[in-house]
Amino acid sequence: MKLRYKIYKEKVYGCFTGKSVGGTLGMPFEGQLDVDSVTYYDPVPTEMVPNDDLDLQVVNLETLLRTGFPVSRHHIGEIWLHHMEDNAPDEYSVGIANHKLGIRGPLSGQYRNKFHSGMGAAIRSELWACVAPANPKLAALLAREDACTDHTGDGIYTEMFLAAVESQAFIENDLEKLIQTGLEFVDKESKLYKVFGDVIRLYKETKDVYAVKEYILRQYPCDNWTDVTINVSFILLALIASDGDFDKAICTATSLGYDADCTAATVGAIFGIMKPDSIDEKWTNPIGDALVLSPCIVNMHSFDTISEFCEVVMSVANYAQEYYQTGIQFEGADGFADIRLADSWTDDYKSLYDWKIGAKESLLTGLPCLMSLVYPEEVAAEPGKSKEYTLKLCADKDISGSVKLFVPEKWQVSSETFSFNLSKGETKEISFFVKPDAEQGLRCQKNILTMRFCINGVTFVQEAGLPVSTPWMVTAADGREYVYEATSIYFPVPSGEYRYKTRVNSPIQKNVRMACNGTRPFIVKLNGETVYEGDGSFYVPAFHRGDTWTNVVLNTGASNEIEVVFPEYKEGEFFFGFGTTFGCATWLDTIERTL
Repeated sequence: MKLRYKIYKEKVYGCFTGKSVGGTLGMPFEGQLDVDSVTYYDPVPTEMVPNDDLDLQVVNLETLLRTGFPVSRHHIGEIWLHHMEDNAPDEYSVGIANHKLGIRGPLSGQYRNKFHSGMGAAIRSELWACVAPANPKLAALLAREDACTDHTGDGIYTEMFLAAVESQAFIENDLEKLIQTGLEFVDKESKLYKVFGDVIRLYKETKDVYAVKEYILRQYPCDNWTDVTINVSFILLALIASDGDFDKAICTATSLGYDADCTAATVGAIFGIMKPDSIDEKWTNPIGDALVLSPCIVNMHSFDTISEFCEVVMSVANYAQEYYQTGIQFEGADGFADIRLADSWTDDYKSLYDWKIGAKESLLTGLPCLMSLVYPEEVAAEPGKSKEYTLKLCADKDISGSVKLFVPEKWQVSSETFSFNLSKGETKEISFFVKPDAEQGLRCQKNILTMRFCINGVTFVQEAGLPVSTPWMVTAADGREYVYEATSIYFPVPSGEYRYKTRVNSPIQKNVRMACNGTRPFIVKLNGETVYEGDGSFYVPAFHRGDTWTNVVLNTGASNEIEVVFPEYKEGEFFFGFGTTFGCATWLDTIERTL
């Protein structure tokens, strides 16, 4: 297939211009659940408003330039360690915390993550569409690699849906056909697929945007205003109610509220690809062409303008067609920007992309072969219990070698040394059991599995995280006592009256943000003093959402007793953790636990 370069260029520019316009329009209304009808910028900006909608795509592009093809969840995971400041919210904060523990995608998008279906991945779709124009299958695959680093389930399907829609929009303007293309990459049994059908059906019946909004909120309630089920419904609704008009589309998306900057930005991007000439100068003149990133994006060698960013995107896309052998050629190209793109690191991208959404595995590295660690269903290890792990090796060339496993002091591993020989394209699975010390006193979250490899004569070390459960001494109303091992930062609490106790060990006296959040009433005490009470009416397990946290001082050592009192009530869920005291709060996984 041949794409006219001039048209492709106009659509790429339209995509990110529409993205910037929509994001700037919607930003003042982010998080507002009820918004008056919006018709123009309020306030009128003097430059684009920085937004994670574009921030992380700029970072993704730099990561790709540095690491080369194929696009990989392993390399994209570098964002969370190298380019995101520590006060990141929601799923970004989870992504950072999990990567610091040594857990990578796709498991990093699942473990301890209640924001796995937030909008954080959906807003990163445009880059993959522009790199894979007129190729929705490839665009969706690249989006999946990206999304799994901090999402799973509908959070992944949403980015795949949008990337496919936007990719196809390079050669198709019929909105109904574009939506059907996107739906091919959404699980037919998912909530997301169902809500899309509801939106399309109800709008055809009522032609009333706000009636459809109220139905969605009633049928798919969620305390998290960044939930994809709600917000992507609003994106779809704004598109089908737009009558082909850019202004109406982005203003409708903004007026629906919730994650308004994200919804308006995505709608603007889709229109910018379909109809780049539909973006009037009244929208672009106030914000100009300067590319403005959020201050939480760090260690970046960024682009000065949106135009410069688009030029590099197009050059990368030109390389992508050759690497992925898409058969797409840019006709009439007058020269792509001269860029420095790293050499491809493997020619076996099909093996790299051969994983299932929901898989409990962590991609450790791609060289000298693909290495993934498959975790047990309950990811966190429990002292005194053996759990099975599987090391998967997939070779893109003939390899032979050995690996020796090292676990923390006093932990046990069933076998320490394994040898292997793999032909090109072959996969080898090495299973073993790990058992943490049953008598260990302090529990730290970051426990390292060290793997010392020798492959084709080269010796190197690879590491993976082995998080461990948190102990709680539980006392029931009838006096029964037992130890509950919480394998996540949130856990179920049975119906009835209970007291949960644990101790935390702080290396120094420090001020921390203690998050307490749940679906049932509770009282939290620190060293016998009540520090927080919750009624269970609002549950978004984060360190910065609503009035669900308090700042406390932890003493040096293990002299900090935490007690959570649950009055008589039906069963529910409880979230408890520690973070920094600034911004959206960084998870503190260095605070150890003991009974």
